[in-house]
Amino acid sequence: MPKTFTIHDLEAPIARRLSIYADRGEKSLNQAVKELLAMALGVTEKPKPKFDNGLSAFRGRLPSDTADRMLALVANADFSKVDEEDL
Repeated sequence: MPKTFTIHDLEAPIARRLSIYADRGEKSLNQAVKELLAMALGVTEKPKPKFDNGLSAFRGRLPSDTADRMLALVANADFSKVDEEDL
C-alpha cells in the first residue's frame, strides 16, 4: 500500500536542486522525489550518465566506409602532443 508523507523545512539549496532536476526531466516535484529516493535506496538503477564528445550531431552524416577509414587514421594517434603553433 502506498505511503504518503510530507517533508518539512527543506533547505533552500536542496529545494533549488530538486526543482532543477524536476524541470530538466519535465517531471513534477513529487515524481522527482520518488525517482531520486528509488535510485538512492537501490530500488531502481541510476541512469547511466550521458556522454557527448560533441560529435553526436554528426552521427549518420558520413557513409560508414568513410567513417571507418577516418577512424582508422586516428586509431593510433597520440593526442597528448600539442603543435607549437597551437600553444
